[in-house]
Amino acid sequence: MKRFQCANCGQIIEVPQGAPKPANCPRCGAPAMMIHRLDKGPPGGRRGRGGGPPWQQTPP
Repeated sequence: MKRFQCANCGQIIEVPQGAPKPANCPRCGAPAMMIHRLDKGPPGGRRGRGGGPPWQQTPP
């Protein structure tokens, strides 16, 4: 399940994996731009330390 939260009323909305983001909040009717994903990881993907291109890595 993917979890979203309405920034307007705080309602937690759960939708199945593969389903689109809700178009409106079921509680207050706020538009999709007010609904944000809760369980998404940090931006930037899974790059750990030294995961950038070789010219950005620090020498050992």
